[in-house]
Amino acid sequence: MLFQTLKRYADIVFYRTIAGIKSEGRQRYLGYLWFLLEPLLSTAVFYIAYSQITGRGGRDAVLLILIGMLLWQWFEGSISVGAGSIKTKFHVLNQCNLPKYIFPLVSIAVHTWKFLCVSVVFFTLASILGFPPNIYWLYLPLLFVVQLLLIISIALPISIGVTLWADLQIVISSIFRLFFFISGIFFEVKQVPESVREYFFWNPMAVLIDSGRSIILRNEAPSLQRLGITIVITACFLVFSFALHARYDKRILKLTNV
Repeated sequence: MLFQTLKRYADIVFYRTIAGIKSEGRQRYLGYLWFLLEPLLSTAVFYIAYSQITGRGGRDAVLLILIGMLLWQWFEGSISVGAGSIKTKFHVLNQCNLPKYIFPLVSIAVHTWKFLCVSVVFFTLASILGFPPNIYWLYLPLLFVVQLLLIISIALPISIGVTLWADLQIVISSIFRLFFFISGIFFEVKQVPESVREYFFWNPMAVLIDSGRSIILRNEAPSLQRLGITIVITACFLVFSFALHARYDKRILKLTNV
């Protein structure tokens, strides 16, 4: 039933995504450029701190932090824009009855497109700095698909929650701020004490960031065991997310008195 519904509205998601990409291109001259500049600026700040604390620097440290920043920006940015997507489209919902999950999916798709464009620039930079494509780069599509599904599984229930309780977005921002510092964005896994390393990998983003570094920087396959656990967690989140949307799809306008 769910897959039939998704297939039925796939064209709407696609064309609204194209429209969103074009709209951002017209309204924000620095839209794509800023998506690249933001992690670069953050990387510069963390690189200075990282090199001063650890005494290590150079291209490896730059790319280590940049991989973390790009993957995190895709994750946090997509969920943030998807969170308020239903609430901002009430004028559309009052005119036609569409599944509410369409709107966060479109927002996520637009943000993912920007991430993919910037990724091309990053891969070119990595090759120039001495990390050219290797056989393990074949794992990157799997890594990106898992992260995309993780983003969807988290953004969908948050979009319902924010619609019913606007203050939830502030709470989510605080939680993201916490996870930013414990996802290994600006430090390596080996710097995590062994006594807590197992718990560190309970965080799916920590697994995905470390997997990206394994593929690009260490020229090795990511831990399939950790990725497998992340896939299972993501699948559970997805089931919950679509079940929640199915429960509130017909009721959300009444509950918000719109």
